[in-house]
Amino acid sequence: MSINLRNLENKESEFRKLYEWCSNEYVYEWFEQRKLSLEEIREKYINKLNLGKQELFIIQYDNKDIGLVQIYKLEDSIKELSNYNNIYEYDLFIGEKEYLNKGIGAIIVNYINNLLKNNYNADVLVLRPFKNNIRAIKCYQKAGFKIINEYEDTDTVGNKEIISVLVKGV
Repeated sequence: MSINLRNLENKESEFRKLYEWCSNEYVYEWFEQRKLSLEEIREKYINKLNLGKQELFIIQYDNKDIGLVQIYKLEDSIKELSNYNNIYEYDLFIGEKEYLNKGIGAIIVNYINNLLKNNYNADVLVLRPFKNNIRAIKCYQKAGFKIINEYEDTDTVGNKEIISVLVKGV
């Protein structure tokens, strides 16, 4: 079993794949909080690719595309992390249902953590899932992340949510 990341490309086939994944409730309940149209997916990811503020990768498991990860250098301040200079944050999801609940998420998280440590010289990593996304938080904790804070924010459709801030030194 092998994990690999490949750059998301500005291609219609990539947007269709993202649309299929993001149409699954187990993805959009945590990632967008609603099902996006193909046009919304296309526009969202073309904008992200053009802005270049984050790196977008397709997650591959044994050479099969199964999900997405967005990696970005953290620019907003988290007071608990003021001693660190090279802080990275990432978001990810597994879009292929048959890869859920098999421990693959923890393998992916560890792969990304090592990548950020070795290739980006990250000092510390940050993840910010919704507090009620228990499956993700358990996965992150298995990979060594610790909850350091929680705060209230709004999700993409305007609902108030509690966000858990998890960190891991590398």
